[in-house]
Amino acid sequence: MVDQPTGPAANPPSPAPSPSGRFDLRGGIAALGRRTRSGAAGLTIVVLAAALISTAFGLGAMGRADEMSDGAAWLWNSPAGELARVNGNNAEVDLVTSLPDSKGGAVEVSQNDEYLLLHDPSTGKVTSVDLREMGFSGVLDLGRSGDFGVVLGKESAVVIDRLGGEIKAVDPATLQPTGASLEIPAPLVGGAFDDSDTLWLGVPSQGTAVGVRVEGKDAAIAETVSVADPGADLALTVLDEGALAVDRGGDRIVPVNGEGEARVLDAPVKLKDAEVPPRTRGDLAAITVPGKGRVVTVSDAAGAAEVASFATGGEGAGAAVAYEGRVYVPFAADGRVRVFQPDGTELNPISLPGAKGPIELEAREGHLFINSPDTGVAAVVDPSGQANLVDKTDPPPGDGEGPGAGAPASGTPEPSAPPQTQPPGGAPSTQAPPAPGTGESQTPRPGPQDEEPQEPSNPPPADNDGDGEGGGGEGDGETEEPESTDAPGAPTPVSATAGDGSVTLSWPAAYSPDAPVETYEITWEGGSRTVDGSELSAEITDLRNGTAYRFRVRAANRYGTGPAAQTQEVTPGPEAPGAPANVTAEATGGDTATVSWDAVEGAVDYQVTASSSSGSAVPAPRTTGSASAEITGLEPGGSYTFTVVARGEGGVSGEPSSSQEITMPEEELGAPASVTWQASGDTVTVSWDAVEGAAEYRVTPGGDGAAALQEATATGTSHTYQPRGAGRCYSFTVTALGADGTAAESGTTSQASCVREFN
Repeated sequence: MVDQPTGPAANPPSPAPSPSGRFDLRGGIAALGRRTRSGAAGLTIVVLAAALISTAFGLGAMGRADEMSDGAAWLWNSPAGELARVNGNNAEVDLVTSLPDSKGGAVEVSQNDEYLLLHDPSTGKVTSVDLREMGFSGVLDLGRSGDFGVVLGKESAVVIDRLGGEIKAVDPATLQPTGASLEIPAPLVGGAFDDSDTLWLGVPSQGTAVGVRVEGKDAAIAETVSVADPGADLALTVLDEGALAVDRGGDRIVPVNGEGEARVLDAPVKLKDAEVPPRTRGDLAAITVPGKGRVVTVSDAAGAAEVASFATGGEGAGAAVAYEGRVYVPFAADGRVRVFQPDGTELNPISLPGAKGPIELEAREGHLFINSPDTGVAAVVDPSGQANLVDKTDPPPGDGEGPGAGAPASGTPEPSAPPQTQPPGGAPSTQAPPAPGTGESQTPRPGPQDEEPQEPSNPPPADNDGDGEGGGGEGDGETEEPESTDAPGAPTPVSATAGDGSVTLSWPAAYSPDAPVETYEITWEGGSRTVDGSELSAEITDLRNGTAYRFRVRAANRYGTGPAAQTQEVTPGPEAPGAPANVTAEATGGDTATVSWDAVEGAVDYQVTASSSSGSAVPAPRTTGSASAEITGLEPGGSYTFTVVARGEGGVSGEPSSSQEITMPEEELGAPASVTWQASGDTVTVSWDAVEGAAEYRVTPGGDGAAALQEATATGTSHTYQPRGAGRCYSFTVTALGADGTAAESGTTSQASCVREFN
């Protein structure tokens, strides 16, 4: 098969006033975006667009930002350090934001219509973007080790520690915990919300799928369903209602519906090392079995649940994603996605010219988004199966410039004689889509319908760095690296404490490796102020008591002004709560401390700030509504003091109180190399390998036999239980504890064993 030649659609008209004299909202924002992307980084385009909206529609139009997200997805472009919002309806980039401190990294994006949560595993940093107010609003440091997931539902946001077995509900704007942590036996697999806002995870040690709901401020288990033998190698994909569990050590597939009802299906092949996407949308689910070169499909998992399989006919397949009755299988080495019907009939593939590295697929907002995060190329597939290429380095269109729609990609829904894309008002094009970043059309080689896709001969080098020019060099052909000229990142988070007619702001230094930060620009409704780049705080005076303010801070260097970090709304006032009493701090991990204090009457929340006499790294201030806070991102061996300020209505702040100084443990404890257990008569003995530096160990029972046992602490390397009841299955997790009671970041879980098999 060959790629079907298609061409870019005609240019759209420039934004024009409506009959009422008001400018088109989308067109106006797109035009501003095009003008500003090359001159400023980040969400600057949105700030400028907001000015247009306010002028044309009145101040109430700011609330429409979330409506503009319908049908769109934010895709990461690693070489440029940017996120591009791609409109699924026309395959255009309509907004761009910069994340320069993650440039070159593999950022994981979780999104809904109100927030973006951006997790960079290489740094452990999670950043929140408030799409309603268009600004960076929160930051969280998860550390570089471990296996974390940061997931958004419709109304909820959670942080999942898969190795530690901890789930924590967080405020999606500030990323601060809203309640107590929920602990589930580690490790955990999967983690996504279904359409009813239930978070589903797999618990291999217990052989269960768990449904978690965030009720109020706390995460709580709503469903626990047996899906395999305890200790099974599980994979899990979340369905529109419920989840689908895969036993990778056998051939069982277990769909779980939204009411927690499960049924066991037999797969036609062994499911060793099977892969599934985190989220499956629609009635068709796909399971990729790389070792077999096959994809197993489950149709109507909540109903008839018909199972079938087909061969992909090649090695190197990634996790297949089902979308609108078709199965899309990424092949990263080939830079393409192969398309199959559930019966195995292969359709025309989707080629991504210039793609390198992994290919990510996600069905959302009624479209399938295909992204090559290591390059500037992506594609959008509509429900009919038509694929359109997206150049993520393109500026948002406007002023009659640029393509009016994404260039159709080489993918079609039919196995033969696929339709050609017809530009508005003209005959079908005979030109191939432009290679991303080149701005030039390439003519494909004609060939028989059943040949493999052909690439243009000697194509120009793709522009994946966002500079508008192709690659290439002089002389010996080596490419000279251009000088990086990035504006700074957002100084997130910005903390605000209100006083009588004033607000005090503070923020961390903005990431700016290419040039020193020269100034920080502070804006609010009715005013602005600029401070020197060496300043990390400012007091704003002459404000009106009782009036709510939201402040934005942007860093500027010689290359431009970065994206805005914003505060929550804060209201100055004369009445402030008292100072917290009995502020204490305790190290609870190698880089974690818990700070506690007495609740203050009239306090709405509290702000906790760390300082270090040892010169150690200091994390950003934390805000919490409870009388304690877990502070992460501390340095082992560092000395810290924590200051707590109570804030009343509107953020009015009282006097501060500080804890005693604590020193973090120098050495982080590891996990036991192995944990085993043996039953003999009426006793169960658990044994484990010693951990260097451990003073004692915490033993946590698992399996359904855990109901008859209690968590125990032992000073040696074994512990004996005498069960008080009959349990079917047992497993045990052992965690090392330091001399001060500090627990290791993770423990080791034994193999599980049962007196009878799972049915």
